Amino acid sequence: MERWLADTLRGVHEHLLRADAPVWASLGTLLRDLSLSWNYLPETTQRELELILQSVQPLSEGSAQVLLEELSAYEKAIGRALAQAPLIRYPAVRDALVAYERMSVLPAEANRTRIEALLTAGALAEPQAALPARAETLVRTLYAGQPFSEYNASTAALLGLAFLQANGIAVSLTEEQASQLVHALAHQQPLALPDTPTTPDPRAWSDILDELAMRYREPLARTERALRETQLVRLENLPAPIRTARQPTPGPSFEWRYLTLQDLIWINTEVTKSPQRYSYDRLEEATYYQYSYRQSRDVPLQAARFLWGYLKYRPFARGNLATALIAVLAFLEVNGYDTRLPAEQAAEWLLQVVQRRKHPLDAIRQIAAPTPLGKQPTPLRELVHHLIEHYEDALHRLHEQESARVRT
Repeated sequence: MERWLADTLRGVHEHLLRADAPVWASLGTLLRDLSLSWNYLPETTQRELELILQSVQPLSEGSAQVLLEELSAYEKAIGRALAQAPLIRYPAVRDALVAYERMSVLPAEANRTRIEALLTAGALAEPQAALPARAETLVRTLYAGQPFSEYNASTAALLGLAFLQANGIAVSLTEEQASQLVHALAHQQPLALPDTPTTPDPRAWSDILDELAMRYREPLARTERALRETQLVRLENLPAPIRTARQPTPGPSFEWRYLTLQDLIWINTEVTKSPQRYSYDRLEEATYYQYSYRQSRDVPLQAARFLWGYLKYRPFARGNLATALIAVLAFLEVNGYDTRLPAEQAAEWLLQVVQRRKHPLDAIRQIAAPTPLGKQPTPLRELVHHLIEHYEDALHRLHEQESARVRT
């Protein structure tokens, strides 16, 4: 009965992570209410809604607009059912900002629209989801979106704990358990969240966050600082590429898939619309940077090395920045990682790495998350064409940036 609802929730969740266009934000809000009220809708209404949800698959911006219009006709029915459902309190943008301020002890400077989109995505859980599962969705979504300049893991963890306490789950962690929560989140491991029922905390979110920050800020912040220091090594300390003839080391998608020299030449031709002159030696050196170091199974690390190595050698006469963006996103996707880089932020994301304002490993971890189980891989050329279309404006800006640098 709920298959198409579940598929739609996942699809809108993914789109909200990639971008915060109004149609997805509005659809996400309506689907959140639909999921929360689903079990209190008449069966006939459920069947009608499932047929509507099925008819718009696969989701696109066009079908999302159609779905939004179709679901709007059911807003009153959803509202009545929602009034009968148990209240589940989700945080608002101001609450996420308070959580960040409690962790950083500084005023938050962040895109409120982006945070709102992430919180909406974080509330898109299936109707039967228990509170710990809902908290995990919220925490992982907020962390994946990286809305703040720092303390993203600990802010997401603090907000997740506040969500549990507000909704009737006892939060009583040791410092070690709090620390492990941030560690697991940053390393994409299972989260050991509290699950013991208690009376819901009726206080304002700010009061709950204040209490939890008093108890857990130190271990949460300490762990995130330690992770940042160990993960974001200096650029010159990234391991040099190893040229080896051994078989690729298995990664999240079962085995490593590398981009060949011919792949990179083809990608450069696609983004520049014409064949470009290139240095074979420099292209070969750049390509080697993607190969696994020793027995590494860390796809984000390999992607970071590949990105930095490619930007170091820049083998083509034109289009190196655009090629770097598309190539590293494709490398992540074919090796079992989804990329969650909003199109309007893509050029700035790459330029921060180019100008050494952001470490490449930090940049990759900001946008990469393991692909959900069961998702079928996309052929490389089809994937690249999709990426070029999605990031067309960013590629244009990168071409302009590169041309301006050549002129100066």
